[in-house]
Amino acid sequence: MIDRSIACMLVTHLPVKSEVRRYTQLRGKPVIITESYGSQNLVLDSSAEAKGVTAGMTLAEAMARCKDASLIQADSPYYNNVFDNLLKALELRSPVVEKSGLGCAYVGLEGLEAMYGGEAQVIASLLQVAPAEFNPRIGVAGGKFPAYVAAVTSRAGRATRVPRGFAGTADFLNGLSIGLLPLSWANKTRLHRFGIHTMDQLSSLPEGTVQAQLGTEGRKAWLLASGIDSSPLVPHRMQQVVEEI
Repeated sequence: MIDRSIACMLVTHLPVKSEVRRYTQLRGKPVIITESYGSQNLVLDSSAEAKGVTAGMTLAEAMARCKDASLIQADSPYYNNVFDNLLKALELRSPVVEKSGLGCAYVGLEGLEAMYGGEAQVIASLLQVAPAEFNPRIGVAGGKFPAYVAAVTSRAGRATRVPRGFAGTADFLNGLSIGLLPLSWANKTRLHRFGIHTMDQLSSLPEGTVQAQLGTEGRKAWLLASGIDSSPLVPHRMQQVVEEI
């Protein structure tokens, strides 16, 4: 991980931002995007103005909290197309771009500093990929997970650089919630019951103890909380080939 340099570009609330870009009259207004799951209508995304509304809520609960919201049925093909265009723009800047869910992508930065004149210039170029109103966030680190955490904790339209090396990464993660770790709800609840709420509290435990309690998922979380992430970048084009096969 020490020799790698990975950027995570994160566009939060991409469905809402895509709809506001398409229908500018929605700007600054409460918006709720819903999606059907069987017989239920659930919230997929919502604007900041839709106070008290969160993803996963039923439409009835969301409307009880924000009666004046504009309701939009989710247009997943459109959102995927918007994000695919962002990925294509990223691929013009780096040969290694991995799609990781709607609104999140990882970019390999190796060799780009010489082309752009430094890491700051590379990051500035990545921030320019998305429309300004999308307010992308970027995190840069030696692994995908710390880069993601750096992006999540960055201010909108800004970037955060995690200190290099395992120790620097672990220091950056100290004090941050275990909620950011890729753990099941059950395992997160279990850790909270044990009084383990932050990543440094988790990483301070013996690795074997965590694995014994939480299994392989717990061991992976322990490694990530300790600043260790060697998971490879899988280029978007390779992902597409695998999906087609």
